[in-house]
Amino acid sequence: MSPPPPPPGFSRSRRPLPRGPLVRLILMACAIGLFLIGYQWGNQHRFGQPPGIGGVLVAPPMALPAFTLADSAGRPFGRAQLEEQWTLLAFGDLGQARGQLAVQRLLDVYHYLPADADPRQRLQLVLATPIQRDELARDFSRLSSALRLVAGEAGDLGKLATLLGEPVNPAPQDRSILYFITPDARLLAFFTPGQASREVAADLTLLADWPLDALENQNRD
Repeated sequence: MSPPPPPPGFSRSRRPLPRGPLVRLILMACAIGLFLIGYQWGNQHRFGQPPGIGGVLVAPPMALPAFTLADSAGRPFGRAQLEEQWTLLAFGDLGQARGQLAVQRLLDVYHYLPADADPRQRLQLVLATPIQRDELARDFSRLSSALRLVAGEAGDLGKLATLLGEPVNPAPQDRSILYFITPDARLLAFFTPGQASREVAADLTLLADWPLDALENQNRD
């Protein structure tokens, strides 16, 4: 006796069709393609321009030329002193409000950095000033062992300031731009006067963990 017909709206399940080698090969190729697309997108997201950075990223980082300055102890300070460590640099006359505010901002950013991580462990704070004021320099140098106050001839100082994009003849009360320099003496980013010190510190922490080669490759792409 044959089974009764199925009720309306019901269909008997069908056996799955066997998948041949060609079908399996196509599915495998699609899976690999999706993986490669996801991998490439992930690398671009991880190694491209950092998300949420408040400063201005320089990609690829810009190499700095040779220059000759001197610190408050008379020791030479040039491109070689930028290597092997991170540098956060500002310009300003230590004898004026702008220079003193620049030192305060450098120190504020430094104190917001995590104590046990890059870049704080390898960060020097540099104020480039047109005149070395020895007494003030000694007083300010006591504020932090990471702080260096450097000065030099107008030509060398002006050349460095112009290359970095420092404003010409800023008002004494204007706050300074901060320039973030890599351990191989290249400008990686700068931070405008309006950016809060805590945000600058967060950007520095992010940038110090970023592969510089990836930024260069992305820029060429």
